[in-house]
Amino acid sequence: MKKPDNNSIRSFILTEMWGGKADIVWQRLNDDVNILVGINGAGKTTLLNAMYAYYTDAPVKKQYGIAQGSPLEGTSISYVRSFDVPANVKRSSRSQLMEELENLVIKNKNSYSFFDYRMRALNFPDEAATVNKRIEKFMALVNTFFVETKKHIEIDREQNSLVFIDEGVNGNRIELEQLSAGEKQLLLILLTVFLMDGKPAVLLMDEPELSLHVSWQEKLIKALRGLNPHCQLILTTHSPSIFAMGWEDKLVFIDDIIRFKDGK
Repeated sequence: MKKPDNNSIRSFILTEMWGGKADIVWQRLNDDVNILVGINGAGKTTLLNAMYAYYTDAPVKKQYGIAQGSPLEGTSISYVRSFDVPANVKRSSRSQLMEELENLVIKNKNSYSFFDYRMRALNFPDEAATVNKRIEKFMALVNTFFVETKKHIEIDREQNSLVFIDEGVNGNRIELEQLSAGEKQLLLILLTVFLMDGKPAVLLMDEPELSLHVSWQEKLIKALRGLNPHCQLILTTHSPSIFAMGWEDKLVFIDDIIRFKDGK
C-alpha cells in the first residue's frame, strides 16, 4: 500500500471554540492554495493561530478550543502575521515588522537566514552553483515588484545584508529600515518562502494584503508558488485582489466550515 502523503495539512478540526460556543471542521484542504474569507471576528485568525500552535507542538490556548489536525511529517510550518503598523512607526527600525525582517536577513533563530543561505555556497562548493542560481532568481523576482517603486535590490557583501538602490538620478542607497511598511511586508513574505529552499512546507498568512499595493496583491500567490511549488499556502484575506488572478476556486468561506452551538 502506498504511504499517505503527509507533506500538507489535509484537514483541521477546532472544537469548543470561545468557551464551547462553536466548532470548525475544515476538510479536504488543497495541497497548493487555500484562501479563507469571511467577516472580521468570524474565527479566521483564531483558526490560523490554533493551526500554528498545534503543528509546532505549542499549547493551543484554551479560548481557541480543542485542536485536531491531519498528520504533517517532514514539513516545516511558518506563520507570517501581517503588521498593521501605525503611521508614526512605519519606518522605525525598532518596529516589530523591521525586527522580523532583520531576523530573516541576518540571523534567524529558527532556521536559515539569507546570510546563512549565502554561506552555503562557500561552505559546500558542490552546492555553490545551485545556491547562487536560486539567489539570482530570488533577486530578479523581488525586482519585478520593486520596479514599480523605482528601486532594485542588491547584496551588501561587506555588511552581509540586503539593500536597495534608488533608480532615480542620484542612485541613492536605501537601507531596509528606510523601506515603507508595505515594502518591508512584501520582502518578509518573499524571504520566508525563499528560505524554505524548495522543500515541502506550509505557510500560514493572516491578511497579507495589509500595506501592500493592489498590483502586488494580484501577483503575490503566483510569486510564492514560483518560489516554492512544494509550499502549501493557507491564508486569510479581505481583498479580492489577492485571489482575482485565477485563484477563485481556492476560496473557502468561514461560514461554510464553522458551526455555532446555538445554530446561528
